[in-house]
Amino acid sequence: MKIRRNHRQKRYRYNVNRKTLNKTRSSTGKIKDPAFKKLWEDRKRPGTNFSEMGLCVDPNKTVPIPNFKNDRLKITKIVNGFEEEELTEEDTKPVPKRGHVVSEMEEMAKQKAESKFRLPKGVVSHLSYFLDKYKFNYKAMVTDRRNHDQWTWKQFRMKIKQFMNVKEQFNVYLEKRNLPVDKDLDWEEYDSDSEWQ
Repeated sequence: MKIRRNHRQKRYRYNVNRKTLNKTRSSTGKIKDPAFKKLWEDRKRPGTNFSEMGLCVDPNKTVPIPNFKNDRLKITKIVNGFEEEELTEEDTKPVPKRGHVVSEMEEMAKQKAESKFRLPKGVVSHLSYFLDKYKFNYKAMVTDRRNHDQWTWKQFRMKIKQFMNVKEQFNVYLEKRNLPVDKDLDWEEYDSDSEWQ
């Protein structure tokens, strides 16, 4: 049988630094984004900071799950004349003091939207070998001796399309082969149910 925690003998922990422990407990965390850090006011609570910027702390409160039963009750009360129609929350919503923050953050998100996805060098060299030898003949790629991973023809097609979508790497491949950059290759596809045909 375990001893209850509150009946246990209390011991002072000498190895704990109380100063740093208190700092970590009371701190709200470091803000890494410099633009957001300028607008953040330390003296105000996080909730008020967010509401003034036009952001939300809890998305469940700002966009709640609709309660159709309550909505129907309100509509029937208004129709029958028991209640007067009230202004909606959107009409009574206060304009945020630092409302420009949302638009700035949306612009920053659009700038960061570019994909940073890159294929590993080994995969690029592997695919470039198959493209050089077979072009878009995926079924022939399957029977090649260098298909160690035993990719199916659909996997080949998917990986080659992925490689072609990473323009930075695919343009290097095209330049090395003296092929036109930013143009569709006029290679014919063999034995596949591709949408390109």
